[in-house]
Amino acid sequence: MIDDLAQRVKPARLPSRGSPSWLGPRTLVLLVLGLSLAFLGTLYWMLSGSGRSLSGKFEFPAPPRLDAAVSAAQDRLKINPNDLAALTELGMLHFQQGREHYPEAINELEEARDLGALDPRIFYCLGVMYQDVGLYHFAIEEYQRFLRHYPEDREVRLLEAKLLYQQQRYDEAVTEYERLKFSNPKDSLVEENLGLSFLGAKNIDRAVDSFNRLRGMGQEQAKRAELYLGEIAYAQGDYKAALEHLLKAQPAPGDAAFALPPERAHRGLAQALQKLGQYEQAEAAWKLVVQEDPRDAKARASLRFVSRRVLAKRRSARAKPGRRRRSGRKR
Repeated sequence: MIDDLAQRVKPARLPSRGSPSWLGPRTLVLLVLGLSLAFLGTLYWMLSGSGRSLSGKFEFPAPPRLDAAVSAAQDRLKINPNDLAALTELGMLHFQQGREHYPEAINELEEARDLGALDPRIFYCLGVMYQDVGLYHFAIEEYQRFLRHYPEDREVRLLEAKLLYQQQRYDEAVTEYERLKFSNPKDSLVEENLGLSFLGAKNIDRAVDSFNRLRGMGQEQAKRAELYLGEIAYAQGDYKAALEHLLKAQPAPGDAAFALPPERAHRGLAQALQKLGQYEQAEAAWKLVVQEDPRDAKARASLRFVSRRVLAKRRSARAKPGRRRRSGRKR
């Protein structure tokens, strides 16, 4: 999709701004008028919606009327190629039509912005599209531009923070999640991702504090918090503490609310039990991991290892009474 987008995104189709031959007096008047109206319309829209989430305020025609709206915007551009409002509207309509129209939408919205369009919705649409096609650096930039206009938009700040985390820009992600937490200190989603961002930034103490707070935010949140704390303890070599946390983190079968792969919790438990020499319990846990992912070569190898230990222990236990009886006859 990224390569296809790169091939299909074209240069701006309006006349080059370096060539003044197309700028007649009438065109200049229309351009100034169009820019003024676009500015006033955007200013009114920004003031009337100030403090509220913009991303939920899009109003598009119903799907059967989208094609007609696209044609109408294209007709306006044929009449006046400098109509920034029509160009912006066309880009947003193509955005609404879905992924197959993203190349056109990106062209039109980038062009509109370069030519002076002021509508902040451009940043939101571009951010969503760049994120969808995997151009995360550009998506982050667009979300940040949008947030300069609407700093309280929770949805967009969450999108930006998530991308920062995925791009391993952990310190920046921490900053964004802390800002979100300031607005809503009891938001478990923000608290959990804040802890993960601290963990990515190798600020272990702050991560532990965050996960400890998460434990008090609901039953399923508490299970995930125990999992994170168990993984931290295991990485630090404290296998006993890891086991205590991981036993509390085990999801019930089919527990969709756990929101993490059950294999992760079972693997952590199996590893802690194995390190502590509790091979029978480790064998049961490794069997769950292999059952969930039969192709996991490391899990299968660990299962074979602990199974051999369990078998050896059982053989040793059966042999010990016989040795004691033979020893008694000799006396």
